[in-house]
Amino acid sequence: MANRPEWIGPKGGDLRIKVDPRLIAIAVVGIIAVIWFVFGGPMYTVAPEEEGVVLTFGKYTKTTPAGLHFKMPWPVQTVETPKVTQVKKIEIGFDSGEGGESDYRSFSDSAGLLHEAQMLTGDENVVNCSMVVQYRIISAKDYLFNFTDEDDVTSALRDIAEAALRQAIGDRPIDHALTTRKEQIQVEVQGKMSELVALYGLGVDIAAVQLQDVKPPKDVEQSFREVASAREKREELVNRARGYQSAELPRAKGEAQRILLEAAGYKESRMAEARGQAVRFTALAKEYAAAPEITRTRMYLEAMEDLLPRVKLTIVDEKAGVLNLRNLGVPVSTAAPKAPEGGQR
Repeated sequence: MANRPEWIGPKGGDLRIKVDPRLIAIAVVGIIAVIWFVFGGPMYTVAPEEEGVVLTFGKYTKTTPAGLHFKMPWPVQTVETPKVTQVKKIEIGFDSGEGGESDYRSFSDSAGLLHEAQMLTGDENVVNCSMVVQYRIISAKDYLFNFTDEDDVTSALRDIAEAALRQAIGDRPIDHALTTRKEQIQVEVQGKMSELVALYGLGVDIAAVQLQDVKPPKDVEQSFREVASAREKREELVNRARGYQSAELPRAKGEAQRILLEAAGYKESRMAEARGQAVRFTALAKEYAAAPEITRTRMYLEAMEDLLPRVKLTIVDEKAGVLNLRNLGVPVSTAAPKAPEGGQR
């Protein structure tokens, strides 16, 4: 039993344990072997949100999906497992911090952040603009090996985001950034960033771009607010006028159509009447040429027949000694006295 620990020392005194050094060496080797097998052995696991990037003596070999995989043991092959489904973000012109609202800083609080956020518009005004960019890894190989480390990728993304934002703001007047064209600016910045990210091979996809705070400098902020208020009032009046226009235009068009139809009907009736009179006059001329005296007498009688029913007659008795004048202050129906029987017409 040479390998068993021995108790050495006088009875009742301090005890010392004597251990065989070979046992210590075996235990150390066993622990190292277990660590090597777990972390550098022939098997490795890739989580669902990761991709496995296999390196052979530090050189890229292949990319593996989630699951259990085999490789050559360390130090021949090693594996990197970046999280490819995780959405990361960079912040321009503000810093949300890690401690919540207590750590939040904006360009109003920091000169460094103001330097990031301050830019020139297309109409040569200054505007402070903050933005958040969300991205995720789409090529683990490019993300890991085209730049030195993750900090370099983040720094490159920040530079690209600033450049794209400054270009979009610089191509437009300040009103677009402050009010009506924020969505267009976001779309343009995202498109420009995607082009530059692909050009530089960062291995990421720009998922979203969101403008946060867009303000003029503090010195002129109140003036811009007044201008914005006036612009809103103008828009309100324009919209109200357009509403009135939309309500009145159909009515006016309908009225115009009615008048046109009435005029067309009147035109047709007058033309038909004129044609009838022309035909009648032609026929009458032929009759007159054939029998002038008879035709003249008939025309006279017809005219009298048409006129006499509309003529008001007053019958006066000459023997009654009544003035043959109309009483202008009395209606016609009561001005003339009844004629006695046997009176003259």
